[in-house]
Amino acid sequence: MTNTCAMTLAQKSDRILAQTRGLSGATPNATQLIEELRWALEENRREVERLTTERDEARRLYCVMRDGDDGASCADWAKRKGWDCFKENTND
Repeated sequence: MTNTCAMTLAQKSDRILAQTRGLSGATPNATQLIEELRWALEENRREVERLTTERDEARRLYCVMRDGDDGASCADWAKRKGWDCFKENTND
């Protein structure tokens, strides 16, 4: 059993999408509801990705604006804050 508490919203959505792929209900209405759920989850996942990208860009801009205030580089300062805004996006 997977610990869903530690999973991100995007990971939970991906898990549900994988589990419901090819699933159909006993009635056309159930099948339609499943497809609507899958569509909503996919939309939510895309929105999370968009917001994460926007957040990371804002963090990078903040880091650049304050660069050198304490002698730390942008990436080092972000790392101290626990931000991963300078990581490569590998889409894993």
